[in-house]
Amino acid sequence: MSAVLRIRAFPLLALTTLGACIPAYRPPTQSEPHAVLKIRRTYDMQPGTGLKESVLVDDHLLLDNQVPAALAREPRIDSSLVHPTPATFAQSSQFFHTETRLVDETYYEQEPYTDLESYSCGSGYGTNAVYRTCTRSVTRYRSVSRHRQVYKRVEVTDAACSALLRFAPAVDRVYLLQYSFQEHQACSLSCFEQAPNPDGTFSNSPCPPAPAVN
Repeated sequence: MSAVLRIRAFPLLALTTLGACIPAYRPPTQSEPHAVLKIRRTYDMQPGTGLKESVLVDDHLLLDNQVPAALAREPRIDSSLVHPTPATFAQSSQFFHTETRLVDETYYEQEPYTDLESYSCGSGYGTNAVYRTCTRSVTRYRSVSRHRQVYKRVEVTDAACSALLRFAPAVDRVYLLQYSFQEHQACSLSCFEQAPNPDGTFSNSPCPPAPAVN
């Protein structure tokens, strides 16, 4: 099966997931020192109806895709420029479907309650002034959390996996990340440096290792 190569600029957006905001990876421009990174994904199974894919470079979002799961039947390739510095590359994928479920929901109501407040209740003026402080009952409101069960469309994971590796891209070199998904929690990520051959093909060799992160 042939792979469809898509070379594009990834949107510089931050991804919000699991309550955390992931900053975007900002690739170098063509005029800056850079390497070319190809990201190829193959899937042995395509459960569910949707597929989410992401690639992080040192915890910065390089690739963020959501496509129909059926597209994973063919190899998928994207390409981007990357900075020629050692980095950790992490690929994640999640197959999912949505269904209606009864779920717990928290909501808030304004609840009245009685409180006491102080006010000045003195009398007279000047040298005849009598200073007194009185109290009175007042109604105030506070926000109170409540819980209820409601039917909602929720996302259900059918299979997911993540893999990572670390290497040191060099200036003007071309690299291929190969992500292979076998089944839920079974996947691998490999890296190859690609050198062009006279016939238009590439020779692959292992990517240069990067120093370990302290």
